[in-house]
Amino acid sequence: MSKKTLFGVDYSDNELIKIILYLFVGGTAALVEWSFFYGFNQGLGIGYMVATAMAFCLSTLYHYFLGNILVFTSGTRYGKSKELSLVFAVSILGLAFNLLLMYIFVGILTWQPMPAKVLTSCIVVVWNYLARKLWIF
Repeated sequence: MSKKTLFGVDYSDNELIKIILYLFVGGTAALVEWSFFYGFNQGLGIGYMVATAMAFCLSTLYHYFLGNILVFTSGTRYGKSKELSLVFAVSILGLAFNLLLMYIFVGILTWQPMPAKVLTSCIVVVWNYLARKLWIF
């Protein structure tokens, strides 16, 4: 396992710090996702389902790279290609959850898209963390 350090402090085995950093990574990824969603949906007039998928994909890339730098150690459990395949599988399921929840909240319950997107992100973040922690890294 490679060492994880921040400001000279080794936190490689400190799960509390990793969870806090994961929340930071996830929080900033959520801001990225919400910004893109708003820009695509409100700014460009793209439908909420397509805007959801586009924003999710962009924020997932951001999350993967920053998460590997700060939280997870890439390549420790699996080779890089299998790891990336698993990340895509988890992300595809996360996207499916996103789309399903957005359809329920906006399409069926007729909520406004932006509040629905925020709630959806909060729900899906739990899936993302558990899946990455348990099955990938």
